[in-house]
Amino acid sequence: MSVFPFTVDVPEMEDREEELPVFRELAYDYEKNCLLRKGGKPYLVEKDDALQIWIYKALKTKRFVWPAYTHTYGSEIENVIGISNDPAIIDSEIKRYITETLMVNPYLQELSDFTFAHERDIVTVEFVVTTVYGRFTHESEIYNE
Repeated sequence: MSVFPFTVDVPEMEDREEELPVFRELAYDYEKNCLLRKGGKPYLVEKDDALQIWIYKALKTKRFVWPAYTHTYGSEIENVIGISNDPAIIDSEIKRYITETLMVNPYLQELSDFTFAHERDIVTVEFVVTTVYGRFTHESEIYNE
């Protein structure tokens, strides 16, 4: 029995989800650290290509430093520097910081299969990103100087 004297139709969960617009980002040249251009003008890429750029930039941007960004954007991964000599602890903290940084994006569904490689002061991390569009592997280097 309901508390209301009438019936209420509640839409199914999938009917209530709002449709996300197609994710777009300006094309980026990782090697030259600048925007790519066609005909002298920057251009947009979409879906997973755009999300790869967003992930790269979010992990490289320090959180709470730049007033142009909200406090939900950016990474605190530099806090890993010098916390321990134990690779397991460093790996765990890197994974935590990456997850906190990236999972604010509603287009990302899961981060999985983290692998770490330690070489002197550099930790290379690779992980699988599952998005609303598909899956891809992302690799980042963290400098433990």
